[in-house]
Amino acid sequence: MTIENIGHIFLGAPEMLLTQNPPSVSEAQARGSRVLILALSQQSLPSSQNQLPENIEPLALLEIADPIREDAAETLAYLRSQEVTLKIISGDNPVTVSHIAREAGFADYDSYIDCSKVDDEELIARAETTAIFGRVSPHQKKLLIQTLKAQGHTTAMTGDGVNDILALREADCSIVMAEGDPATRQIANLVLLDSEFRDIPEILFEGRRVVNNISHIAPIFLIKTIYSFLLGLICIASIALGKAEYLLVFPFIQVQMTLIGQFVEGFPPFILTFERNIRPVEKHFLRKSLLLALPNALMVVLSVLIFHLMQVFGYLNLHDMQTLSYYVLGSTGLLAVIRACLPLTKARLALIIYSVFGFFISSHFLHGLIEIHPLNSHTLPIYSGLMLIFIPVFFWISYKQGAFKN
Repeated sequence: MTIENIGHIFLGAPEMLLTQNPPSVSEAQARGSRVLILALSQQSLPSSQNQLPENIEPLALLEIADPIREDAAETLAYLRSQEVTLKIISGDNPVTVSHIAREAGFADYDSYIDCSKVDDEELIARAETTAIFGRVSPHQKKLLIQTLKAQGHTTAMTGDGVNDILALREADCSIVMAEGDPATRQIANLVLLDSEFRDIPEILFEGRRVVNNISHIAPIFLIKTIYSFLLGLICIASIALGKAEYLLVFPFIQVQMTLIGQFVEGFPPFILTFERNIRPVEKHFLRKSLLLALPNALMVVLSVLIFHLMQVFGYLNLHDMQTLSYYVLGSTGLLAVIRACLPLTKARLALIIYSVFGFFISSHFLHGLIEIHPLNSHTLPIYSGLMLIFIPVFFWISYKQGAFKN
């Protein structure tokens, strides 16, 4: 701004306008205040000139104090307890940011760097070890996010200004305040409608609940995927043998899946998905779910093969073979439901009782509809003997897989 007969007025950060900070500036920054300098120069600043005039005289110091949100310390402490690495990326003076961070309860407040004085190579080298980055340009914010992602971190960034857009777009999860710039809201993954930082733990909780509960109940659904695939291959292989007596027809029909869908794959997982689960998400949860489902699926396949051989050698007729296969399939699914309900609570115990009694009672009274026979003096001992083997084996394998550690 130019004032006639007075000179040219400049307003900006002290380190941008002055070659050396006055003591009052350092004192204000040490108090955690943002500092602006009002300065005067008799020389103009041409639009093509990138450097300020040399004879700038400071006129006044503007000290701006930012109030700390009451819940900031609690929120930061919780995120730190959940093994979330926190970093502050700011366009303000790093000393000011450091003191504000200390007042807010930020643990690594003394680890800071002035990014206006480093090149990209040094910034990349210090991205992992430094906690506070001051005087960061939009390009440097994006570079920091790219570097942390390249080092194997999953990144989330909060912001509210246009200068944050490049970094927000680069982050795995972008979180912006509703009161921020409209452009940032357009590109954000999440918008905090009340602009409160304390909502972030709840966002973390919800994400963990979804992922943890899906991984918790996924084995119940994956059992069908695995045994259907394996039995399909075996059925095809039995055709290739070319002998009618060894031909294995897929033992289950669609109507039989109705009760299993209700008492095993339907209602129990549906209820379990609503449980609160804020444990940190484990890596490779899909692989873990497949491994947990594999023993149940192999039990189904093995039992079907045993019953098929018993039919081939005349120990069982076709209806008894299908009946036993159905009950073993339902029972192995119920074992997965019981495992998903451990450790027990009153609600989980009620869910187990509903599933177990509902499956067996419905199967008994609706046996004609689902085309099976009731268990009798011939099939009940076979079923009971097989389950007496499968149940301890199932829980032993689950224990070895770490299914009961939480």
